[in-house]
Amino acid sequence: MRVRRQLTDLLIRRGPRLVALAGSVRLSMRHRTRCRVRYDHGDWIFRYPEGTVVNTSLMHTPPAAEDRIVADLFLHGYRPRPGDTVLDLGAGVGGEVRLFSRLVGPHGRVVAVEGHPRTFRCLRRAVALNGLANVTLVPCAVVDEPGTVRLDEHDQTHLRNALTRDGRGGVEVPGRTLAEIMSTLDLDRVDLLKMNIEGAELPALRGSSDALRHVRNLAVSCHDFLADGPGREWQRTFEGVTEVLREAGFTIRTRPDDPRPWVPYYVYASRPALVGHQQ
Repeated sequence: MRVRRQLTDLLIRRGPRLVALAGSVRLSMRHRTRCRVRYDHGDWIFRYPEGTVVNTSLMHTPPAAEDRIVADLFLHGYRPRPGDTVLDLGAGVGGEVRLFSRLVGPHGRVVAVEGHPRTFRCLRRAVALNGLANVTLVPCAVVDEPGTVRLDEHDQTHLRNALTRDGRGGVEVPGRTLAEIMSTLDLDRVDLLKMNIEGAELPALRGSSDALRHVRNLAVSCHDFLADGPGREWQRTFEGVTEVLREAGFTIRTRPDDPRPWVPYYVYASRPALVGHQQ
């Protein structure tokens, strides 16, 4: 994988337009739909009929496939409706934001929060290129106590950068609490809170438990399936997250029988009056 990446980087330095042209042909054939690839100031831009993807590498998921993944993983408990407000914590390069924006419509609102500067740059460009006028962007990490924090620099993909364990290394970013974000943006009602913040979900929820009274539904990605790895025990958050949400008055749903190792650790929480009510 590293050798392939080095060869790709070499080709990009010598002729990004040629790589983009070859990528356009290859991806159009692979996904059986038109794809136009462009390299611009360190970012790869992939234009499909269904939408535009921005990433710092040639690795990506086409918009139509991404929408299916998002609907399966994050909308299993509640599907946003026109006029809803969605708070997306850990928005990445915008894979979920496109679908959220379309579902809530012009009278709805999506707040997309992403901490890593390089990832946020891709997110910002994706929102602009897709014309997502109902999306508000917030560049910060979500933490239990406000202040400056550091995020890992993953050597393969910037989509997996978590808070550093020792507060050193990585890249320095502002950290804000869930309560502060909601208060600053006047979010007195959140219809869906999506959370995918690489192991920081439990302290973030504990640090803003009072803010949860303004939230109707949550979809939280816990990463316990990675916790058995060396030095990864901090990613075992599933039980703590479910406990915090139950104490806050939510009814919990999970998918323990799904064969994919990560899916049983997704937590879907709803206010009791909304359980079983989906659109």
